[in-house]
Amino acid sequence: MKKKSLLDYYLYIFIIISPLIDILVSYGIRNNNYISYIGSILRGILLVLVFIYLYKHNINKSFLYIFIIYFILASIYSYFTSSNYISDISNIIEIFYLPILILFFNNYKNKNINKRLITYIFLIYTSILYFTYIFGIGHDINEYYPNKHGFLGLFYGGNELSNIILCLLPIAFSDAYDSKSNILKALVFIFGLSSIVLVGTKTLLLGFVIILIYVCFAYAKKHPEFILIFATILSAVVIILPFVPQYKNFREALLFYEINNESRIFNIENIDNLIFSKRLSYASNINKIYVNSSILSKFMGLGRTLIVNNKDIEIDILDIFYSIGIIGTIIYLYMFIKSIKDNKLHGIYKLSFILVLFVSCIAGHALFKPMVSIYIALLFMLSKSSGDTRVKILVVSNMYPNKKNPSYGVFVKNTIDNLIDDGFKVDKIYIYKHDNNIIKLLAYIKLHLLTIIYGLFRDYDFIYVHYISHSSLGAVIVKKLSNNLRIVFNAHGNDVIPDLPSEEKNVIRSHKYLKYAYKVVVPSNYYKNVLHDNYNVDLKKIYVFPSGGINTLLFKHINKDKAKEKINLDTKTNYIGYVSRIDKNKGYDTFIRAINTLKDKRGFKNYKYIIVGSGSEEDKLDSLISRYNLSDYIIRYPLVSQEELVYIYNSLDMFIFPTYRKSDSLGLVGLEAMSCRVPVIAAKNYGPTDYVRDYENGFYFEPENDDDLQKRICEVSKISEKNMVKILDNARKTALRYASSANEDILIEVFK
Repeated sequence: MKKKSLLDYYLYIFIIISPLIDILVSYGIRNNNYISYIGSILRGILLVLVFIYLYKHNINKSFLYIFIIYFILASIYSYFTSSNYISDISNIIEIFYLPILILFFNNYKNKNINKRLITYIFLIYTSILYFTYIFGIGHDINEYYPNKHGFLGLFYGGNELSNIILCLLPIAFSDAYDSKSNILKALVFIFGLSSIVLVGTKTLLLGFVIILIYVCFAYAKKHPEFILIFATILSAVVIILPFVPQYKNFREALLFYEINNESRIFNIENIDNLIFSKRLSYASNINKIYVNSSILSKFMGLGRTLIVNNKDIEIDILDIFYSIGIIGTIIYLYMFIKSIKDNKLHGIYKLSFILVLFVSCIAGHALFKPMVSIYIALLFMLSKSSGDTRVKILVVSNMYPNKKNPSYGVFVKNTIDNLIDDGFKVDKIYIYKHDNNIIKLLAYIKLHLLTIIYGLFRDYDFIYVHYISHSSLGAVIVKKLSNNLRIVFNAHGNDVIPDLPSEEKNVIRSHKYLKYAYKVVVPSNYYKNVLHDNYNVDLKKIYVFPSGGINTLLFKHINKDKAKEKINLDTKTNYIGYVSRIDKNKGYDTFIRAINTLKDKRGFKNYKYIIVGSGSEEDKLDSLISRYNLSDYIIRYPLVSQEELVYIYNSLDMFIFPTYRKSDSLGLVGLEAMSCRVPVIAAKNYGPTDYVRDYENGFYFEPENDDDLQKRICEVSKISEKNMVKILDNARKTALRYASSANEDILIEVFK
């Protein structure tokens, strides 16, 4: 896995807090203080990191060298000719910010910066507008332009804000439409439409209409409902049009410029007044200055300071040309074209780019405004990565291994690894093992809250829930609020089969949740029958998948003496082992009583017994060991890693699986021992009956019967080497059928 760099972290955080940066900059501008520089500083840091990235990865160095040479020459020129050297240098950086970022995003990947993140950013901008308007704490455009209507909220530049919303709008609308979350659809529609009405710029309204037309034509064939949606929205726009700021601005402009009939609207002067807000006149004034300037000024530009002092044009390409001249514009166009030519935008990203280019020609504030440039440039990375059609799965589990408890829920981790190897896109929410009840409660609250948040706003195809009774609440809530989301449940143990009266409530919850099942995964045929018989789950919905399977490349036979040496066991001693939790009905007590009988038998004087595991009844285990004076015969291990477990298995002469717990659905430990070619003696009930065949690949004893267990151990110890080799060969073959790799097709089938 690629290690995240400083740039990765900085860029991700920068994008998330961009709305806040714009608010702080707006506050600084309004109050004329140094806070307004925060945006320039943070965007400058990003530009430096981008330069380092491009140079370090040897990406178009000629591109960088051309810019650096031009920047040095332009800086020298500006130093000797400009009345505001700093402003003109900043202008050059702002102009070239966009092509440099486009080049960067064309060659950069960050899976955390995606379509959904952009939708969230869109919601942040638009919800700020919406709520500041509702609570009356924002600013109106008429504070700066007395003859115009519109609301800016906590932001400053109406045109910049319009360009940001317009750039993000197609992405957010597309993402919301494709989303399975009805909440996300509603938020995007409400806040998006509100922002268009509130800001009040004509470019935003026009852009919205263009987006609707595009969406209607693009999707109408495959999704006829879009025609109805389009007609409904268009009707709503027509109805509310007289009340929106755009209409009021247009009516007041007609009065202000004394345009009292339709024929007068279409003369050049009034087109300039109504459509371009006198920008063509400003362009004419700047052009006169440019024509009368020196040859050097024509080539190197008039500088931003002079243009602003004479009222900048606000048509981006003209402002760029007049401020940096012929040479600067040629270099800019070269860099701009070169940066976009290697990655053709498509779909909504192409639409956003065209819309912003269009707006830059009639209202400006797009191509060299860094607060807008970052989003324009991002279109190229998003477009490039939009081809990810992998099925998205959110795995939710109340158990997962860590260093302290390496085997706790390891089958969940193995299943996730299988899904990733099979090409699925997987996110996970899980709980580690906790002994403190308060911490455990908080962990479950966090599990369900994150499931709801992720499920509603990250747009998964499936939520895959492990341990039905405890992990399903958040997933079911998401299912009720979402379209086409499918829940796959994985039953494991006492979530569907109670061992104790206190676990009966698990059955009640599981009954309730299984109504929402798309499919159900179970570890064994034993559990398949339970789900069908006790929970009325259709057999067609139930898939047998052996708890993530076993890693037969890891669990394999190794030399017994070497295995013993690896874990500091005596190579001259024989060992019989138990690997399981020390919980009620797990059979550890049967094993202890069998040991008590075996220790006095002639053939077992040189035997010791290994117990691996921990659990709620360790005190009872210690009491049994003490009662029978077995402390010298037994070696204890807590929960260990799978890597260490391999050596323990291979040190054994026999592996005992004495469970009589009804909720033992399969028993991977038995399969792991078989995979290591260790004789397995299992209680003949529940999970192990799925794979153990008496005297064929293993051995059975009567459940809870320690006398029968010790007799069977004695019998197994006397089997000839020839017959044992045959049994262990079959054991390994059985284990291979339960290998992770041998069962991956089952998971693929489940998540179709």
